[in-house]
Amino acid sequence: MKHNKLHITIYLLLIWSFSFAQQYTNYATKDGLPSNHVYTIMQDAKGFMWFLTDKGMVRYNGKTFKTFTTKQGLPNNDVWDAFPTPDGKIWYLSKSTHLGYIENDSVLSFPNEKEEETINPIYSIQLNNDVYPAGPKKIYALKDKVWRSFEVQTENKTREDYTTVFNDKVAYLGITFNDESLKAYDKNFNVLAKRPTKGIINNNSTRGQISDSLYFWVSEKSYSILNLKTLALESFKFIDEVGIETLKYPRINLVGNSIQISGDRFVGTFNTDFHIVNPFFFPPELNAHFGFIDQQNTIWLATFTNGVYKLPYINKNIVYRFNNEKVQNLNLINNDLFASVYNKGFFKYNPIDKTFDPYIASDDYNFGGVYIDSLKRSYFLKNSGIISEGEGKREDINFNKNAKLSRHINSFVKKLAFFKSKLYGIYSFGIFKLDAKTFNIEKDIILKGSNDFLVFNSRLIIATNNGLKELENDAIKKIDFKEVVFNKPVLSIKAISETKILINTDGFGSYISDLNTIKPLENSEFLIVQHAFIQENAIWLATNSGVLYYTKINNTYKLVRTYNSNDGLPNNNVNTVNVINEDLIVGTNNGLAIVPINQTRKDLLIDLFITEATYNKQPISENNVSFNYATNNAVNFKFESIDYSEDQLKNGDYLYKLEPLQTNWINTPINSVNYNNLQPGDYVFQVYNKSISKKISFKIKALWWQTFWFKTVVVLLGICLVALISIFFVKRSQFKKNQKIFEDKRLIELQLKALRSQMNPHFVFNSLAAIQYYINENDFEASEMYLVKFSKLIRQFFELSKENEISLAAEIDLLQSYLEIEKLRFKEKLNFKINVDDDLYTESTKVPTMILQPIIENAINHGIFNKEDNGEVIVNFKKGQNQTLIVEIIDDGVGFVNTNKSQNGKIKSSNVLKDRLHFLNNSKKWNISYAEEEVFPDHFEKGNKSTFIIQKL
Repeated sequence: MKHNKLHITIYLLLIWSFSFAQQYTNYATKDGLPSNHVYTIMQDAKGFMWFLTDKGMVRYNGKTFKTFTTKQGLPNNDVWDAFPTPDGKIWYLSKSTHLGYIENDSVLSFPNEKEEETINPIYSIQLNNDVYPAGPKKIYALKDKVWRSFEVQTENKTREDYTTVFNDKVAYLGITFNDESLKAYDKNFNVLAKRPTKGIINNNSTRGQISDSLYFWVSEKSYSILNLKTLALESFKFIDEVGIETLKYPRINLVGNSIQISGDRFVGTFNTDFHIVNPFFFPPELNAHFGFIDQQNTIWLATFTNGVYKLPYINKNIVYRFNNEKVQNLNLINNDLFASVYNKGFFKYNPIDKTFDPYIASDDYNFGGVYIDSLKRSYFLKNSGIISEGEGKREDINFNKNAKLSRHINSFVKKLAFFKSKLYGIYSFGIFKLDAKTFNIEKDIILKGSNDFLVFNSRLIIATNNGLKELENDAIKKIDFKEVVFNKPVLSIKAISETKILINTDGFGSYISDLNTIKPLENSEFLIVQHAFIQENAIWLATNSGVLYYTKINNTYKLVRTYNSNDGLPNNNVNTVNVINEDLIVGTNNGLAIVPINQTRKDLLIDLFITEATYNKQPISENNVSFNYATNNAVNFKFESIDYSEDQLKNGDYLYKLEPLQTNWINTPINSVNYNNLQPGDYVFQVYNKSISKKISFKIKALWWQTFWFKTVVVLLGICLVALISIFFVKRSQFKKNQKIFEDKRLIELQLKALRSQMNPHFVFNSLAAIQYYINENDFEASEMYLVKFSKLIRQFFELSKENEISLAAEIDLLQSYLEIEKLRFKEKLNFKINVDDDLYTESTKVPTMILQPIIENAINHGIFNKEDNGEVIVNFKKGQNQTLIVEIIDDGVGFVNTNKSQNGKIKSSNVLKDRLHFLNNSKKWNISYAEEEVFPDHFEKGNKSTFIIQKL
């Protein structure tokens, strides 16, 4: 490489470095670092960043810092170097009698076999997962959890500086400083090769082995690489490689599969020929002494005074201007782009070198500029006045000091517009109508909350805090829309086409309108849209969430992409936006960025981990996934992501679910989830962040009474029990049904028996004999009457025997017929009376069929019949309480005692009655009680009294 060309390149790189100094993110003690004194930076196998400070080691995941100190087990807090190995360990190096590594957040420390000897690991070696701390004369290896040293056997070769090498061919390297040469020895100290080292290796050179085949030396001016296989030694000077004469704190590190070199000026990588490629030069104002390029090409810089700086890879292609300055507006004025910077002034954009040249200095609040073609003049607006340019002249109009103005403007003007041959200016409390030459106020039109205005189709549209208004004949008129009331606070308005405008609101997104209808711009809802840039078929919105880019598809604007801090913007709260060529120019309160529109976004999320999973404090892991059920169990999960995105602190929420308990993802802003009282079963816990998901499975084993077989047996027993109960009730129901059939049959039989008892042969024979007697006596009238009554009674018996119950009136009629026949048969020996209570309703009162007749028959045949003189039967029907019927059958016969003697204790009709009463009461339709007593127990002439109490249920 030619030196002149190289120097020019380096100069441009340095200038470029200055231009984007503001894009760095700084991490210091204010953010969680234990100290701003940072020795070095590295990245472990998982992707965590490590910062080594004089007050401990710090692990960073993009969101939180975790510090390891003596409290966690470090031998001392001043850790100045470390080696991350592929197995995930971080081997820490410091001057101490104990060294070790950090693994899974645990610090392990191992002693030196010589307890009083301090290990000074300044030339340490890492080979894959093994680390060998090395000093000038000793090298240590960890064996049986103890650091054991072995010295170089130098014999008489004490003038050489020896070091041990881990290689199948080369065992030692020796530097002889008097003849400035390097010798390679085998394990028997046979010289394998000798190489000159003049001017490239000296006493101050840092050295180390970075693989089984490469060994290096690096000093302030050069570096050398020895190939241990070919024994070829190559040396390179920094002036030739990167144009730097000297480099402080030079270091060479193996990072993944590449070799990085860094010092206090730059960081770069080696190509296959060990030349430095893609060097990144540190901005001098950062005072960085070491740089590191992580696996996503993000630059990390370490300082001794201000912690760590981070520069994402994507930011390298972005040009930054006005570092930490408030860029208020970007305006096209007569085809030139101007930036309005708070308290600085107005700057003109140079698209060739992407710089902004000072145009008008102004330590004021600078609103922006406008070119009015009708007046052929440009106007730059600031809080204290207006700067007017035209015809090669510039005029500064100061609102507060210009004595020429008779009615001068006494308030700031945010924007100018030329409408109907008049110049208008908008301010917060309304509209000024101005004289275009003198800027005298011709009319002050009051409209509080005015923010912007636009001349559109010969109308002056005004954006206010309460929707859109219109200036008509110097009066304010409200603009109404069809079928919608629009009263949103409008910050700015832009013309999209000849028929439509874009309306940008404060917190309600953007709208597109033809001033007749209005529709929201999709995906802009609830955004603060402060400004917009319109291109043909494209809209660029400056919002509080970045820049939204829309393109027109089938007459509808669709969101294509959002640009935010992950794309290199200084801030997501964008004040103004513009597009020049292929560059997006964005102004914020933290400066301005020129971003390539087609720049590819790179997600800085590296990985997601489930760091802790426990069941009742027992770890859940691949080898431990099954647990016994316990009541009130607790299952806990903790997780974290490694994400170095600029907005990940704001958008760092996780999604999680526990299947099959939860089927939908649940959002959480924290990194832990707890579950209680999970039931037996198989579970899968999943967590998701952006594009990465992780899961872990576990099983809660059921207790014996929760097992499937136990539940199956219980279910089967339950089914059997239900079946048995069902069978029992079915049989019981069938039994009751059969019993009812039996009782009904038995009742019918009893009724037939009652009928037969009433129609017994003696009664029929006696009745027929009586009829015959009257016939023989030629008493045809008596025999005919007897025969009629007898036939009527027989007909009544047969008709009523079909019924289970009859009315009391029918029963009385039956008894009347029966007693009349018996009286004819007994002649004057038998008298009877039937007494009915006047309160009884004989037609509606029901009684069982032929229940009284057997008792009356007994009274006649066994009471009166056995009496020597005349007898009488009295039947009383009385109304009782609770809807009961009381029936009394009284005779003055021989009494129960004499009756029983005459019949040998057997009264068939009475037995039939007893059975009938039993079945009638069991039918639950009747409640009938029956009692007998002697009327005159103390007299010679005795009588019987039978009492029925009948209640229909």
